[in-house]
Amino acid sequence: GAVELRAWQAAAQTQFFDLRQRTWLTTATPGAGKTTYALSTARRLFEEGIARRLYIVVPTDHLRAQWIEAAARFGFDLRPVANETKLPPEADGAVVTYAQVALKPAVHEARCRSRQTVAVLDEVHHAGDSKSWGTAATDAFNSAAVRFLLTGTPFRSDGAQIAHVRYEDSGDGERRSVADFTYGYRQALTDGVVRPVVFATYGGDATWQTSMGEVRAARLGDAKMTRADEDAAWRAVLDPDGEWIPHVLAAAWGRINDLRTGSIPDGKVLIPASSQELARAYADVWRQITGNEAVLVLSDDDESSQKIREFRDDPDQVCCVCVRMVTEGVDIPAAAVLVWATTASTPMFFAQMVGRVIRARNRQERATVFLPAVGKLIGLAYAMEVERDHVIGRRQTDSDSDSDEVAVVDLPASEDEEALENEGKGGWRPLHSSAAFRDVIGSGTEELFGLPGLLSADQEKALLRARDAENAAKAREVAKARARQDAAAHAERLHLLRTGQAQHQPHREPT
Repeated sequence: GAVELRAWQAAAQTQFFDLRQRTWLTTATPGAGKTTYALSTARRLFEEGIARRLYIVVPTDHLRAQWIEAAARFGFDLRPVANETKLPPEADGAVVTYAQVALKPAVHEARCRSRQTVAVLDEVHHAGDSKSWGTAATDAFNSAAVRFLLTGTPFRSDGAQIAHVRYEDSGDGERRSVADFTYGYRQALTDGVVRPVVFATYGGDATWQTSMGEVRAARLGDAKMTRADEDAAWRAVLDPDGEWIPHVLAAAWGRINDLRTGSIPDGKVLIPASSQELARAYADVWRQITGNEAVLVLSDDDESSQKIREFRDDPDQVCCVCVRMVTEGVDIPAAAVLVWATTASTPMFFAQMVGRVIRARNRQERATVFLPAVGKLIGLAYAMEVERDHVIGRRQTDSDSDSDEVAVVDLPASEDEEALENEGKGGWRPLHSSAAFRDVIGSGTEELFGLPGLLSADQEKALLRARDAENAAKAREVAKARARQDAAAHAERLHLLRTGQAQHQPHREPT
């Protein structure tokens, strides 16, 4: 049936058909509805006889399933065909991944040449021309009748040009990407397409041991800290055995319950983690704090896509802990609270992750992001409304790279009592952390805080501050309980070593 387009989608589509360009780049803020816009445009291209095949390219398998489901609502029969499988003649097209295209670009180029094809390259920023995904995407879709490029984050940090994107000289030795239609967060906020988002920042004390064995301490949020100390304090507060994580998770639990009894009765929480080990630990802390079982989505889990779908569709499932599995394009409309429990900090990751909780269904809804009081994150929060292009000639630092993740490595189990007692010595490890609410950063104009059913900025701060002591008490109890568990496990392993009963088994080290 007919789908009523949002104003921006209709305007973008009208402009596309007026100009009739073969390649068309649309940059629209995460959550704005790029999928519906692309499929509606493809349907019209089919009706006008311009295209007879639809080819969708996505970065992940989960998005492939999501596009097939969405395309069916527009009457498209799309198939997730493998490279070695022929596309059935009765199918309207295929949904493939960039990785799949990179393996055999000639296969996809031949499919596009055999029938007039509109190729939709979703999250096209992944296709950098210095990488296999980018060069393959360039070769595979050169013969497509129409190349429809989509992204919510039109930039890269490695200096690579994005496949099929047009660039113009900016006059200062740099080249800037040119979007054919742009729909930014500020405009989407004004239109009610996305939710206003409130960033609740949390500082706190952190103590850690350096790789040289020195014990250091700092207060997260202290403007006088060095960059190295801030990064170390940030890592320390994300330790699940400290008090910062349970404190902030308690705050998130309070917030989601407010929303579920008010404007978002099916509201959900997302917690991105830096590693699978930390994700499991955060899910355990969440259960200890709330009594609620979190859904755990890990990248090497064959059932991850199914878990995301069940989490999206089941109103009784409240929290999902994940490792970069829900950053791009994943549609969970009820997700309204985000806990930033990762050291990832690139503008791309920030925009994509915050984009998971800002999709609006009505003007009463608002998103909340619980954020460590780290300078770069606070800067990104303040810059939510800034529109960005991809600039070639300007490179970010290594710490701002697109693959900015914390590597967590399990040390081998000890083989004797002395080794066990000395595990962790001489290496960096967190020792202690506490949390304290600092401030609220609100996106959009101040008037947005006055929408019916929403708290003012001052009321928001007062509420979070009033609950802070209660959350701190919960955090201390959880930290003590986890310390007792670790001590008991440590004592048991010592006993087994002394009695010669120890088996080689994994042992969780401080991260």
